Amino acid sequence: MRLTVTQRMVFLIGTAIVGIAIMVGIGQYMMEKVYDSANNANVNAVPSLLVLGELRKNFDQTRMLVYRHILSYDDAKMAAMEVSLTAERQNVVESIQKYETNGCLGVNCFADDKDKSYLDQEKVLWAKFNAQIDAILVESRKGERGMAKAREGIESTLGLTEDISMLIDQHFAYNAEVARKFSVEAAATKSRALNLMLVLGILAAASIGLLGTFIARTILRLLGGEPEEAAAIAGRLALGDVSSTIDVIPGDTTSLMAKIKVLIETMRRIANRADAVGLGNLTDEVEILSGQDKLGKAINNMVTVLRSAKVMDDRRNWISDGNSQLSAALTGDFTLQQIADSAISVLGSYLGAGRGVLYVLRPDGSSLDLLGSYMYTERVNLGTSFKIGEGAIGQVAREKKPIILTTIAVDAAPIITGTTCAPPLYTYTYPLLRDNLLLGAVELGSFERFDEVKLEFLHGAVEVIASSLHIAEQRGQISKLLSVAEQAERDVRAQNENLQEINAQMEEQQQQLQQQSGELQLSNSQMEEQQQQLQQQSEELQQTNAQMEEQQKLLEKNNAELRHSQSDIDEKAKQLEQSNQYKSEFLANMSHELRTPLNAIILLSKMMADNHEGRLGATEIKRAEVIHRSGEDLLHLINDVLDLSKVDAGHMDLNFVMTSSASMTMELKDLFGSTAQSRGLEFIVQDQLQSGFISDPGKISQILRNLLSNAFKFTKEGSVSLVLERSPSEYLPLRIKVIDSGIGIPKNKLGTIFEAFRQVDGSTSREFGGTGLGLTISLRFAELLGGTIKVQSVEGKGSEFVLCLPDIPPELSARQSENEQLTAAAKGNEFGARLVSDDRDQLTAGDKVILLIDDDREFCSAIVDINHRLGYKTIVANCGADGVAFARKYKPAGILLDLGLPDINGIELLDNIKASSDLAMIPVYIVSAKDRDAALGRSNIVGYLQKPVVSNQIAEAEALLLAAIANVSDAGVLIVAGRDKSRNASCDDGSGAVLNMLKSTPNIGQRELREVSLGAELPAALEALSWGAVVIDLTQLSIKEGLSVAKTVRANNSVTALLFCGVDHLNDEEEASLRIYTDCIIVNTPKSEQRLLENIERFLRTVPLKDDANVARINDSFKGARLTGKSIMVVDDDPRNLFVITAALEQEGARVISAINGLWALELLKKEKVNLMITDIMMPEMDGYQTITAVRANPAFASIPIIALTAKAMPQDRENILEIGADDYLSKPVDYDVLNNMAALWCSKKH
Repeated sequence: MRLTVTQRMVFLIGTAIVGIAIMVGIGQYMMEKVYDSANNANVNAVPSLLVLGELRKNFDQTRMLVYRHILSYDDAKMAAMEVSLTAERQNVVESIQKYETNGCLGVNCFADDKDKSYLDQEKVLWAKFNAQIDAILVESRKGERGMAKAREGIESTLGLTEDISMLIDQHFAYNAEVARKFSVEAAATKSRALNLMLVLGILAAASIGLLGTFIARTILRLLGGEPEEAAAIAGRLALGDVSSTIDVIPGDTTSLMAKIKVLIETMRRIANRADAVGLGNLTDEVEILSGQDKLGKAINNMVTVLRSAKVMDDRRNWISDGNSQLSAALTGDFTLQQIADSAISVLGSYLGAGRGVLYVLRPDGSSLDLLGSYMYTERVNLGTSFKIGEGAIGQVAREKKPIILTTIAVDAAPIITGTTCAPPLYTYTYPLLRDNLLLGAVELGSFERFDEVKLEFLHGAVEVIASSLHIAEQRGQISKLLSVAEQAERDVRAQNENLQEINAQMEEQQQQLQQQSGELQLSNSQMEEQQQQLQQQSEELQQTNAQMEEQQKLLEKNNAELRHSQSDIDEKAKQLEQSNQYKSEFLANMSHELRTPLNAIILLSKMMADNHEGRLGATEIKRAEVIHRSGEDLLHLINDVLDLSKVDAGHMDLNFVMTSSASMTMELKDLFGSTAQSRGLEFIVQDQLQSGFISDPGKISQILRNLLSNAFKFTKEGSVSLVLERSPSEYLPLRIKVIDSGIGIPKNKLGTIFEAFRQVDGSTSREFGGTGLGLTISLRFAELLGGTIKVQSVEGKGSEFVLCLPDIPPELSARQSENEQLTAAAKGNEFGARLVSDDRDQLTAGDKVILLIDDDREFCSAIVDINHRLGYKTIVANCGADGVAFARKYKPAGILLDLGLPDINGIELLDNIKASSDLAMIPVYIVSAKDRDAALGRSNIVGYLQKPVVSNQIAEAEALLLAAIANVSDAGVLIVAGRDKSRNASCDDGSGAVLNMLKSTPNIGQRELREVSLGAELPAALEALSWGAVVIDLTQLSIKEGLSVAKTVRANNSVTALLFCGVDHLNDEEEASLRIYTDCIIVNTPKSEQRLLENIERFLRTVPLKDDANVARINDSFKGARLTGKSIMVVDDDPRNLFVITAALEQEGARVISAINGLWALELLKKEKVNLMITDIMMPEMDGYQTITAVRANPAFASIPIIALTAKAMPQDRENILEIGADDYLSKPVDYDVLNNMAALWCSKKH
């Protein structure tokens, strides 16, 4: 039996342990013997000698005291000696007792019997002596009378005492001899033990060495080499390195190194096979070494799976390529004939068919006619038309199922090439269906059978062809309708012209008739003389009347034809109106289908990002915010499509106001500056207008954002420029140019870039994304503004888009007249007429006054009540004119502004307030139900709330207003202008120029203004006050010193605005270093002072809030779920909407009751009492309109507020829903805050 390495090591270790154990055992035994010998000396011999010494001493003391007692004559001394003698006698007795009981460390002191016999003799002798002592003492006490007898007694004891002393000495000597024997014996035992341990150690070491050598040689033979070498090779092998080479002893096949060598060779083969698989060789397989070769089997299984996957991928790729070719061939504005020819050509060539035909169904549905063909030759017995059920084509049309045949007849239509002519062996006939409606059929002939892949492609291809045919047919019908309408219009114009000619002829004839009638009257006076002439004239008159009757009949006939033509035109107009209705319904349905799932995405991601429950980490919150932003982007895309439809329908609202070119360029520079910096592009802004112009700033901003976004998207290096200029000689003098050095646009694409959904690169592999709507909407907006967009481009060099606008928009005059009427109507009322009772008559010094500009009586009353609770005073203005007047008169701390005012557009009013030097610093918070996007794009407002709102939102908005005005009023400007102010004062170098300019500027001159130099003054000034802006004048400072100042400011306050000025030129490196601290660098130009003032004012208007304690206090007073205790019914057939709306409402504390349609809702209303109903409009069984009507018709439910919820976005939806009884309206996707605000608002009201 062969022992394993473990067993051998165990044997070696066991042998060592046994040897060591033997040595330890023998050593222990010998040590115990040594100990016993030594211990006997310590325990017995030595203590016994001590006891014997005490015995001898006590005995001697006793004898001496007896002698002294006899010789003494003093009674007192004799008495004292008797006491001592008694004690010594007792000591002798105790010493004897100790020796025989516990005198040697708690045991007796007998070493052996001889030792005991010594003690026995001593006890006998002591007893005799002790008895004689008593008699001697009796005589000694008598004094002289007993002296003689006492001495005789002493003399008689001399022999006895000498025996006792000698016996004790002998006993002592014997014990000393016993101790010596124990010591000698211990030394001998120790010597024997050491010798024995040495011998055993030598034997054990020799045995372990021999055995270890044997086992080591055995292990090395099993390893086949050194363990370190085996470990190193195994380590490299573990890291995947199979390049190691191993030299083994010839014939060695069982050692570990031999096995590792085989393993390395096996892994090399597997690695080579894996490389081959990676290069696409899936044919060979790995050799299976044994039935337990799992790795080999796994590699072979992997190859099999990859081979199957490759087959599937090839199949999908082949089908996908075919679909792409087919889609590309059918995409475009093609006729039915062109689509048929392209479709059958692509099918035939891609499938390798030898012949192909495509038939379309006639409009009457009786038969199918040949429309397109591929390698097809007409023959007599093969017709170009088939009736339903006739032949394979007709049968496929009847059954609407494909038919696959094997052709046997020799007279079948042959496949003809340049070298052969033979009938096909297989034919494949498929119907062309769209929504199960027959459009035609397609048939392919082939020499070989189509495999499953080709059949799958053919099945999908016929669906694509059917859809293309349907689209082309619809396009053709629309074109025909347009042509008919145009022809009808031309016919009507021609008939009107004919009718006008006939009317002119009739008028001429009427004049002739009147002239003839006058002549007749003249002839009557001469009747007798001219009878013959009268008769002749009468005949002429009758002839004329007959002609007039004939002309009247012709006129009536023309009128009938005109009425018939008008009827045709009305019919065509109805058809066009129906087509527009179809388009509107499509947009509404598309909006519904997109907004319904988008509603769930936006609401749920908003709830997750808010993280009210605090269970999400920072990463999850960031992901939720990304989802929410993506949903908002998708919503903007949907709104772009609807904006396009609004423009087409003429429903787009325009807001013409005075637009500042400086504000616009600053806004766009702020918006795209970071984009340019991140992409490494230069963003050049040149405002050559430097003035205002009248237009719609929101639409212009959207156009320029689209153009600039495209410019940055398609520019990888170089620059993007925005240039505003005027060309007085042009019809459209205002020119805004966006110039880039990007990829440019090919000449053949310039004519299509403004078409909807068209892009320069529309392929599936395009590099740049987008929908193709941006330029379309931009051009439509430009046309609405009375202008246009021109484009010039060179492919590979860049593009130039020019927005051309008029000085005065065409619609402005009509808009101005309308505004004048509204203003006049407003002025017709008493100035400052009170819409509600406010606090204008109760104002005192120190009051916090809020100016509310709104014409909604209920909303104004609610704001006044809320402000009273918060300790604010409120002044209400019901129109824009009153708002401006009250702002100047009462100097409020802040303004709440509605955008829907009766006399002026709210955005225009906001611009007027911010343009007035005495009002610009008053913070404005917009609270409105309209123009949300336009308001949010403004940088000169504190915030925006979309109605409906609740009290805590109003409180937070007003707190922000008060905090903003506190910061704005307190914020000063610090100028860092040089190294040494005393030196600067004596130099004519412009020192103090910035300070003097600011002191002379309204709204800035009254603030804290201070100029400091570089050094100790700067930190002291920063610590002394909280500055709204710090201006670093580089006139006397180097760039490095300016950066040091900026660093010091940032270390003191991370939010203080920084501006650099006074520099003539900056290189790229210097500008980049300054941009780290600010985006405002004023380079010396003729307009630099104006730009510096504008930027300082901008920064001072947007000073960040220093203290949110007031906001927090107000928020705390309104904390809590706003819908707690409220029951709300949500009616929607989409479970996603039910889930997200329910979650949003329940998060505010509401109890939500769900229903999937109107019928279910009505049943639940009979059982449940609710405070509010939120219902979708598009539902099965009973839609929202029917549900609202039924609820309002039932007196028991009539008081329940109803909010309608729909994804349709057409303008008439709101009016229709409110007309049937809904109280309010929400569009999908629903905004989380708007939903909860509206629910809280209506739950607090009674219908």
